[in-house]
Amino acid sequence: MNLLPLKQLFWGILLAGLVLGLGLFSLTVGARDIPLSTILASFSAYDGENFQELIIRTLRWPRLLAALLCGSSFAVSGALMQGITNNPMASPSILGINSGASFGMALAMILLPEATLNQTVGFSFLGAAFATGIILLVASRLGGKATPVYLALAGTAISAIFTAATRMLVVFFDVAQDLSYWTAGGLSGIRLEQIFRVGPWTLLGLGIALAISRQVTLLSFGDEVAVGLGAQLGKIRFLAGAVVLLLSGSAVALAGPIGFVGLMTPHMVRKLVGIDYRVVLPASALAGTLLVLLADIGARLVNPPYETPLGAITALIGVPFFMVLANRERKGV
Repeated sequence: MNLLPLKQLFWGILLAGLVLGLGLFSLTVGARDIPLSTILASFSAYDGENFQELIIRTLRWPRLLAALLCGSSFAVSGALMQGITNNPMASPSILGINSGASFGMALAMILLPEATLNQTVGFSFLGAAFATGIILLVASRLGGKATPVYLALAGTAISAIFTAATRMLVVFFDVAQDLSYWTAGGLSGIRLEQIFRVGPWTLLGLGIALAISRQVTLLSFGDEVAVGLGAQLGKIRFLAGAVVLLLSGSAVALAGPIGFVGLMTPHMVRKLVGIDYRVVLPASALAGTLLVLLADIGARLVNPPYETPLGAITALIGVPFFMVLANRERKGV
């Protein structure tokens, strides 16, 4: 009997169970702890005059859904980027795509002060696409020197440039207060209306990602092997790139540039379920959600009743992970 499917099924069920349990726990913690019985009552027999039930329905439930959308978006984006480029250090945050999306969002606030959320998401897409174009240009100029470490360093530099440009613009045009939440990264204050507007973009991106997952698996073996097995390189890379922009742009518009989720999650998932992207992508979505949920709970518990920026929590884990990975790549391990 082939034990691999059983292993994949086990980890899939375990990750789903952990997401469910941690999601339920996240509804109970915050500036005011709320018992589980009240949480269940807020969904089965909602009483709008009950303050605790009001908190659950208007604040913590949208926050949980945002963690699901953002965690899965960043993780699947990172897995796709690593798969189609054979670059283990690729992720939306490392290569500057998240910072580009933030730059686009800043432009939306400056050029269209009354912009709708859909317009803001559109500007995020454009900013992410602009950053992607720059990193592709850098990769083409580097030619044979475009190693994972070189690209990671180039992406870090591009990210720093976009971040500096964003801060300069928001200060000059006096929109710093409006953008400060997104630049730090976090899920507090998200409302159901935002979830309903961003959710369809996320679902579309995840659907396309699953549809091309088999071809991405072929690409992860290298171009020559992929072509020999019938993969259409240009088409798959274009679709995967579009999915990365779709998922990263919408997630940044919702919660800000939360870093390192897309870098760490695919590596951990491939250790658990193997390299078949038909399994890696859904497992990454679950693991990314789990990581964002853990970070969000930590952000609430570090210094209550104040919240620590979510991006700072993920960076505490992500920066050491990045350094170890970069050292391994430099040594050719």
